[in-house]
Amino acid sequence: MSEAVGPAVGIVANPLAGKDVRRLTSGATPVSDAVKIGAIRRAVVGAIEGGADRVLISGDRARLGERASAGLEVPGTVEVAEPHGWHTGRDSQLAAAQFRDAGVGAIIALGGDGTQRDVATGWRAVPLVPLAVGTNNVFPFQAEATVAGFAAGAVASGRADATEVTSQAKIIDVTTERTQRSEVALVDVCLVRSAFVGARAIWDLGSVSEIVAAIAEPDSVGLSAIAAAVAPVGRREAGGVHVGLGCGLRNARGSQGSRAIRAAVMPGSYADIDIAHCEQLHFGQPVTLAGPGVLTLDGEREIVLGRGERAHVTVNPDGPHVIDPGAAVAAAQRRRYPFGSAAAGR
Repeated sequence: MSEAVGPAVGIVANPLAGKDVRRLTSGATPVSDAVKIGAIRRAVVGAIEGGADRVLISGDRARLGERASAGLEVPGTVEVAEPHGWHTGRDSQLAAAQFRDAGVGAIIALGGDGTQRDVATGWRAVPLVPLAVGTNNVFPFQAEATVAGFAAGAVASGRADATEVTSQAKIIDVTTERTQRSEVALVDVCLVRSAFVGARAIWDLGSVSEIVAAIAEPDSVGLSAIAAAVAPVGRREAGGVHVGLGCGLRNARGSQGSRAIRAAVMPGSYADIDIAHCEQLHFGQPVTLAGPGVLTLDGEREIVLGRGERAHVTVNPDGPHVIDPGAAVAAAQRRRYPFGSAAAGR
């Protein structure tokens, strides 16, 4: 893909988002390709209207970009990138890095928490409109794709000042001690007492041992909802929270007793949880998670820890620059239709 000429917006659409095992076990409705294709089409129209001259769409095996752009008539250029061929979250990571190198000014990411994490892995400081099209949607938000596209186009073109209409999200850095492997998460990191990765999505909570969350809001669904029940932390609040589950961990940490709660751990599903330990975290304060087990990043199993292996986890303030669609649209419209002096005289 050549370097973008003029304001450009990237669209990353994960064909697997909203289709994992948690949808099957909880009875939630899977998100169809047709829904994603429609959202891509509307986002393209919005991006061009917002000021983008060019829209780049990630390629994938389901050909979402090609199907969305077929017959679409817009004054700008729409280009679908060649698929990277992994058919995993790696595709979204590579697409985000590719868009960054091509000079894209903002990205719209269609997917859940895992997709947004993949985009941030490929481009940590990405100017991002995260659209909720996944199973767990703590980090992304619900917005009409047309408006999301306009907001991204306005930021990419400079019609909306990015410093005024974005806020920098928190990010969780994870580094394994032995291999020095580095990963990130946007919502939570969990230690699961399991010897294998298997299905990447977490649906059996009986094996979850510890949670480190950067976002733990009461209206969330997923593992971060467990932390939110005892120590809520907003997405714009500093720091995070570390929660331990289960009697074994409680005894190991010397707590005086456990606390039983219920939380919405999947769409359409509540569960009883035994909270053994809880502490608030400052930015940069490390938490050590020790194996054996598997670390999940934003709900998906990613890193296997052998017995005695450890990972260091910190919540930091330097994540993606999240675009506020309403603020971006308002800023662009004020610039396009400057009625301030007339309104002031009324």
